[in-house]
Amino acid sequence: MEDMYEKILWEGYGLRFYSGTRTRTGLVCKTDKGLRELKKARERMNSIRYAHDVKECLYRNGFTVISRFYNTMDGQPCFAKDGSLYVLEELLPTTPLEEDGKSPFVKGAETLGKMHHCAKGLESTYFQLDKERLPVQFSKRRVELAKIKRRIQRQSGYDAIDLLVIDNYDTYMEQTLQAEELLQKAEYPVLADKVEKDGAFCHHSFKGENLRLGDDGRLFVGGFEGCNSDIPLLDLAAYLKRYMKKTDGDKDGVKEMLAAYQKQNSLEEREKVLLQALTIYPEKFLRLVNEYYNKRRACVSPAMQERLALAVEEESRARELFYFIQEV
Repeated sequence: MEDMYEKILWEGYGLRFYSGTRTRTGLVCKTDKGLRELKKARERMNSIRYAHDVKECLYRNGFTVISRFYNTMDGQPCFAKDGSLYVLEELLPTTPLEEDGKSPFVKGAETLGKMHHCAKGLESTYFQLDKERLPVQFSKRRVELAKIKRRIQRQSGYDAIDLLVIDNYDTYMEQTLQAEELLQKAEYPVLADKVEKDGAFCHHSFKGENLRLGDDGRLFVGGFEGCNSDIPLLDLAAYLKRYMKKTDGDKDGVKEMLAAYQKQNSLEEREKVLLQALTIYPEKFLRLVNEYYNKRRACVSPAMQERLALAVEEESRARELFYFIQEV
């Protein structure tokens, strides 16, 4: 394998490879120009190019706590070799942000707000915003949930997952309808137009290993490979839900996170309403239920049963966010 790394670094970047150390995300390479991290990309070329444009915009606007892509010798943000794509990045700090209480999440929320603020003005040839995705998804999953309940009721008997769906059906159907109403109240098309006009992006994985603490206390952000053109508030909603999952999720913690985020990137009233829609919508439960019932089942999967039971707990905690946001 070292021969392959040596060829990629030399042919793609003009670097000499001396040695390498494997990490969870790739290979830290010692080269004649210092340490670099080499990763095999899972995304397509245009997705990598979009992530590159996002990083460069953030860096220009003062958000420097990221790992930028090194360009290849022909000016591309990735290198193609034997049918695969590879990216070479600057090294991030190795210490992950411990998500063990309120303070780390408040720090994370402030960093997220600054990142979203510094993305304003983003321009990319690879920007592709589907303005209908969210309303269509909400409506589609609601219809699917109703179909699944009817399918269950036609059966001669119920298994554990069937009972879980029946027990929670009314609650999640009500929440999904409420989320759709809030999308309309927030004038979602107006917000989507604003994203397209002003420039913005969604990271989609602002959590865990992608958040690293530097020796100077700064919080660094990695994992941009899956970012895309979408409403940035999806990041904030997901991060608030993660806080509720990882901690007891008291009201003061949520308020401090929202205050920290808005210190860097203030929200208008439409955006607060949209945030309520995103937090009350039971996305995880509906996604798992849809995944389970659209596959042929020979028997109940204990793993899926456990995942759905945990999703019910998470959705219950996340539902409280709706009321917390109302008070901000």
